[in-house]
Amino acid sequence: MSKLSEFNLLDINAWLSHQAFGLSAPLLMLVVSVLVFLAAALLLLRGRREFVRHLHEIRDLQHSIRAITAAAIGVGERVLELERRQRRLTERQEQLDIYDPANQSYEQAILMVKNGADAQELVDMCGISESEAELVALMHRLDQTA
Repeated sequence: MSKLSEFNLLDINAWLSHQAFGLSAPLLMLVVSVLVFLAAALLLLRGRREFVRHLHEIRDLQHSIRAITAAAIGVGERVLELERRQRRLTERQEQLDIYDPANQSYEQAILMVKNGADAQELVDMCGISESEAELVALMHRLDQTA
């Protein structure tokens, strides 16, 4: 196999020195080197162009991410504000329920029924109608049987 590779190298060397446009081997090597250099330079320029394109894509993505993040922060702040508002409304509703005279009448009527008062006593003491008093008494009885 060593003779075969020597033969091929000798053939190539002979062909280069005699057949390649009449150029000498050093000059041919220079031409080949220049061609390799030009090919490498073209590949480098192409790689640089792709790098710049990717860099622009990355910047566009960063811009989009910033916009989405800002929008998410805005939505989060809006949700927090709505939660605060809902909490304030709930507290206010509870305060109104506590100070509502009608609610106090019903709460007092329920306590009285639990202590054994009848419907007529509820009408007299709590200022509710007879049907309301009977309903409160009935509900309390159903509560006790359940």
